[in-house]
Amino acid sequence: MDIVDVLRSIRHDLLEYIQEKVLVDFDNVSKVPVSFTHRGNRCIIREILGFFRTQSKRHINGYLVRDDGGETYFLYFHFLNSNPECPFNAGCWVLSFRVLNDGELMVLYREDRRMLLNTTLKRVVDFHGHLCPDLVIGCKACEYAQKILYENGEPEGGISVIAENCTSALDAVQILVGTTVGNQRLRVFDFGKHNYIFSLKNGQNGIRLSLKKLYYGDENEHQMLEEKIMKDQSSLDEVVHFQGLLDGRIKRLLASPAEDLFFVEPVRPMRPTNEMPTTYHCCSECGQQVLKSRAIEFQGKIYCIPCFQGLDGCGPEQGLH
Repeated sequence: MDIVDVLRSIRHDLLEYIQEKVLVDFDNVSKVPVSFTHRGNRCIIREILGFFRTQSKRHINGYLVRDDGGETYFLYFHFLNSNPECPFNAGCWVLSFRVLNDGELMVLYREDRRMLLNTTLKRVVDFHGHLCPDLVIGCKACEYAQKILYENGEPEGGISVIAENCTSALDAVQILVGTTVGNQRLRVFDFGKHNYIFSLKNGQNGIRLSLKKLYYGDENEHQMLEEKIMKDQSSLDEVVHFQGLLDGRIKRLLASPAEDLFFVEPVRPMRPTNEMPTTYHCCSECGQQVLKSRAIEFQGKIYCIPCFQGLDGCGPEQGLH
């Protein structure tokens, strides 16, 4: 269960409430709890899933943690002094609740926590790790492209893709279309745009999909919460609510026909490329192996890109990017 599933569990109240004072071993250097006592046992904290504030003007004092037994808890320091300007942080640690695990839930609630609606989506989510809006956009783009390009049946050789982002959508492309950087059928230019060129490897057809402007009705609230979370200024309730906004977007995207999400236009198909065997040269500067296709020959010597950029009179001044 990752942080997304944990937040959904909190929103659906799939919890065991504890709310008791506990002893905590706190690392003052790393500013994180290391262990806590519960029911007479010492629980070692193996992972910090999230950092939160219970009071906006105080520093971080709440932690979603996973212990050595795989259970997830919310632990926070309760301030006894209500004045945030007070230099003395008198108070106590409180173990607030435990997130119920899959073994304690009926199947209905397990599926609700993961929002898995079909086996195809489950494959993509299992690969990526969780379900999010960008992943759904990638699924919808692949679905739409295959519908258009496979109109006369699935061609031999598969599809090549050019993507203009490095979001979660790329994991959907890799699973559903089978294009990867490794098989040289996926090229990525991170312009931060949901634009995709899908081209049949046989060079017969190609299309470009561009995401339309989407309105969810929560844009201002989404932006405000996102900024607070990015600055570590959010409370647990705010993060849970933010996950609720994301889930609302996921449901809307899943329910939307792909035709409503993307502009489509025909493009010239990409030139077919074959996966080539790797050939290496030795860098004259660092001595490490470098792919022939990425090596630079300069004044009779072979360099890798970092070493070439470090040469006097070379690098960025030579127009290398």
